[in-house]
Amino acid sequence: MTRTRIHNKTKDRFKRAIRDVVNNLGRKVKVYKQIKRSECPNCFYDKATDSSTGKCKWRTPLEAHTKQVEYEAATGNTDIRYKYFKLGRCPICKNVGYLVAYKRYWVECLINWDPDTNDIIHTQAGKGSSTVVLLKTDPKYIDLFLDSISIEVDGVTCVLESPPTLRGLGNQTVLIVKAIADSKLKKSSREKIKDYN
Repeated sequence: MTRTRIHNKTKDRFKRAIRDVVNNLGRKVKVYKQIKRSECPNCFYDKATDSSTGKCKWRTPLEAHTKQVEYEAATGNTDIRYKYFKLGRCPICKNVGYLVAYKRYWVECLINWDPDTNDIIHTQAGKGSSTVVLLKTDPKYIDLFLDSISIEVDGVTCVLESPPTLRGLGNQTVLIVKAIADSKLKKSSREKIKDYN
């Protein structure tokens, strides 16, 4: 008579083996999750366009300065939240219209850049590194990755390409996360964009 059921001992051994592989070969990945979004205290927010109206809430620089001093005295926080501007771009929210607070989580993952080829990519602009990354981790992080704003892998900011999936043997599954490198330039980047117009 053949066995059709996998014993709990075998499942536990498989689970321990996978956990050991992730712990020994895995690296830390930063996952950023949005925890709070509030309207900018310095400018008016337009709900129709989901951005700033470009108009300051304060009539004079003195009024904005007084509000900033009151804020610092009440909270002890020295971050600038109130700054006068005439019209145009708000210096606090950068014309987004709201302020966002993020929380950072560290997750141990197996990392595989460009799982299909793992080679240098040759394009018309020259050589480039891979932009696709495949992460394997514990299934308990599925909600964290689903709610994430961005992921930082090996110092590269990435965004989810598709929702994470669960794969594996029986109820001992592994979470598979596929992400792509975010191509936006950081403020600290020294790369210059030339105007070809």
